[in-house]
Amino acid sequence: KGGSSWLGDVMMKQTGVMRVNCIDCLDRTNVAMSLLARSTFASQLECLGVLTQGEAAAMASADATCFPHIQDQVVGLWATHGDVLSLQYAGSQALQSDVTRTGRRTLQGLFNDSVTSVQRYVQR
Repeated sequence: KGGSSWLGDVMMKQTGVMRVNCIDCLDRTNVAMSLLARSTFASQLECLGVLTQGEAAAMASADATCFPHIQDQVVGLWATHGDVLSLQYAGSQALQSDVTRTGRRTLQGLFNDSVTSVQRYVQR
C-alpha cells in the first residue's frame, strides 16, 4: 500500500487475479462474482481514502447502513450484468437474481427461477 494522490501516483499494485469460468455455471458464478466485486470495490475505495477501514469492511459485508446508494448501484450493476450474460448464453434472465440483488433467497425468486428453468428447457 502507499501513495497519496489521485493524479497518477501508484496507490497499490495488483497482486492477483480473480477468474471464474462463467459459462459452465453461469448463475452461481454471478452470485459469487458479485460478492467478490463488492469486496474489491470497498477495498479500492479504502485505498483511495474515500472510506475508512471500518466503512470498507461494512460495505464488503453488505451492511446496508453503509452508503446504501452506492451499494444499490453496485448490486444493480452486477445483477444486470448477470442477466445480460445469461441472455447471451442461455437465452433467458439469470437464475438466482434475487440472491444477487438482495443477498437473500426469496419465495418469489424460487418461483421465477422455476419458470426460467422451464423456459430454458423448452428453448433447447
